[in-house]
Amino acid sequence: MSGAEAITVVGLIAAVITIIDTSRSLYDAAGSARGLHEAFRAVSQNISLVLTILRDCQAIQERNDETYKTTKDAELKRKLTDSAEAVRPIMTTCKDNAQHLKDIFEKVIPGDEAGRLERYKKAAQAAVSGKKRRVEDLMKEILQQLQLLHTSQFFREEANRRSDEIQKVIARLEELPSSLAEEDGRYMHYGSGSLNVNSV
Repeated sequence: MSGAEAITVVGLIAAVITIIDTSRSLYDAAGSARGLHEAFRAVSQNISLVLTILRDCQAIQERNDETYKTTKDAELKRKLTDSAEAVRPIMTTCKDNAQHLKDIFEKVIPGDEAGRLERYKKAAQAAVSGKKRRVEDLMKEILQQLQLLHTSQFFREEANRRSDEIQKVIARLEELPSSLAEEDGRYMHYGSGSLNVNSV
């Protein structure tokens, strides 16, 4: 593991933390959840868990990097390198999903409350080359990626310690009504007042 490789992994984790923290700030600054599907609230409520896990991972990786620099044990160096190589794609995927989530939050939450649903549909469509990405799915995928940290012996204890908590959050996200259910022919109404639907 070269110094550049180590920085890449620590930098990736730091980038994911920054992106997810920005999403939380966007939600907190909104002042009102009117016009937002309940999935936005559910995602926001679980950001603290994700940030805690990521910060713990960052500390682990920083210790690994320091050990790599100071040890003369070739076998330990190999294990540390293998760990970094296992963690990098996990954090890369987390970063991609976190960025899509932040992009949706940036486009949907600020501005007129009444237009949030329409902005969400457009933002979800644009998130990944026209493929619709729901906020609850993006958060679920981030959590599922963090579960994969058990593949590295240096992160296994952290992954196992949080495993039950992550599973419960994923289960709750899966129980939510689809935040884009209107795409399946149903009509979602997040504002106040009645909803009139005309079919022809």
